[in-house]
Amino acid sequence: MKKKERKHNNNYAIFIALNLILSVLTMSLVLLVITRVLSKDQINASLFIGFALLSQIVHQALLLLYYKSFKDKLRILIVGGVYVLAMIIGFMAAANSINFYFCAALVSFAMALNQFLTVGKEKDIRGVITNILLGVVLIALGVSVLININSGYPIDIVLVAALLLLLSSLKRLLLPSLKYDRVMLLLNILIKTHVFDVLIILLAFIIAFSFMFPMVETDITNFWDAMWYCFTVITTIGFGDFAAKSAVGRILTVILGIYGIVVVAILTSVIVNFYTEVSAKDKEKSKEYIE
Repeated sequence: MKKKERKHNNNYAIFIALNLILSVLTMSLVLLVITRVLSKDQINASLFIGFALLSQIVHQALLLLYYKSFKDKLRILIVGGVYVLAMIIGFMAAANSINFYFCAALVSFAMALNQFLTVGKEKDIRGVITNILLGVVLIALGVSVLININSGYPIDIVLVAALLLLLSSLKRLLLPSLKYDRVMLLLNILIKTHVFDVLIILLAFIIAFSFMFPMVETDITNFWDAMWYCFTVITTIGFGDFAAKSAVGRILTVILGIYGIVVVAILTSVIVNFYTEVSAKDKEKSKEYIE
């Protein structure tokens, strides 16, 4: 039994190490995508997003090898298949800028599928609700990207896929650490509170609403002004350079503002819970040492 357990631990260590390498690689590629987007370099943006998606596909292949159940393997194959399609279209985006929209939409749909297909693995109702909500928001994000084909900024749209991949990589990057017990404690809190899912929902809201605000507001004329407006609403800074005047715009602003407050509250609770747990464990260790 011990030999089998030792083998499982070794396999898990290898799995984590490979995922760390893939996460760092994906983040580097995403940063290259962002620099290419800012310089309006369509060819290299297409190349780097294609390779970033390839690293995501390799991650799915590692999951396929690691998980043993048929349901998990089927889920990974479905999600991986969508990523493969997104990667092919990503590499083709240099030849046709409209492919950037399809690539970004497919990344969003792949993540949404993963959320829907993992609902059954959640042990509490909060996890189920979070997974479903995140899946719905990601589907809405993908649809909003497709609706805005030919809206005038074909290269910039790849930022949708790049930012989603960046968050996914950051999530995997936080697994190991030198202080393993504290990281696992933090990870346990993050999993229970679904922080990464909450942040991805927030990002999806910002991007989706940034497409919608220019359609309903006369003062907000482009995607980037809408992004700036969303940022000022969430952070409650409110510079006043943009304001929602239409009924639809005000409703979207209320939704974004309320969700922003929820996100701040959740992040605050995570920090408080983490330091409370660490303090309690340190006191226990001190007591054991004195005794």
